[in-house]
Amino acid sequence: MSAVESAPCKLTVCRGCCCGTKKKVPGVDHKAQLARLSAIDDHAARRVPVRTSKCLGICFQANVVVVQPSAEGRAAGGRPVWLGAITEDKLLDAVDDWIFEGGPGVAPLPAVLEEHVTSKDAKKPKKRKKSERSKAAKKERKKAGKKAKKAEKKAEKKAGGADADGRPEKPKPAKPEKAGTSEKTKKAEKAKKGKKSKKDEKSKKGKKSERRGEEN
Repeated sequence: MSAVESAPCKLTVCRGCCCGTKKKVPGVDHKAQLARLSAIDDHAARRVPVRTSKCLGICFQANVVVVQPSAEGRAAGGRPVWLGAITEDKLLDAVDDWIFEGGPGVAPLPAVLEEHVTSKDAKKPKKRKKSERSKAAKKERKKAGKKAKKAEKKAEKKAGGADADGRPEKPKPAKPEKAGTSEKTKKAEKAKKGKKSKKDEKSKKGKKSERRGEEN
């Protein structure tokens, strides 16, 4: 059997801009994980080659590991399997067990890895847009809030004599009397009194003359 025919599975591990960094995947010992993957042997006691890549393109699924089939697995129709979010030790153990059993094309994928299967063309899921209904409701709440504030200010204005901004209204200054107005008023009142007294005297004289005429 030639070396090509007996080639074991191979691993490509992403370690670059995102994968393998504490910034992207905090709380994980990335060096220890790489060492763990580099120590995998298959069922024929062959050490599995590990190649590190600077970026495999699907950074949103860090850490990414690609399992290449062995020569036997490729002959059986096996193809490279991309795995995303490989950050836990139990997932590394599952990769080890799978390769030991034969890997892609020979052994079935472990159940724990099924939800981690991805591809080089995977697209980052878009953020869910807010529904039009929720937008309209938010607009209505904002409108109602403005109306309530306006009504509150009006009520305060009525209660405490405040303006629209909540500031107390300044009392309007009394109009100053024009110079000489009071003197004119006094003269006019005197003139009225004088006219009235003259009329009273005339009426009294008239009554007296009438009485004398009656007596004669």
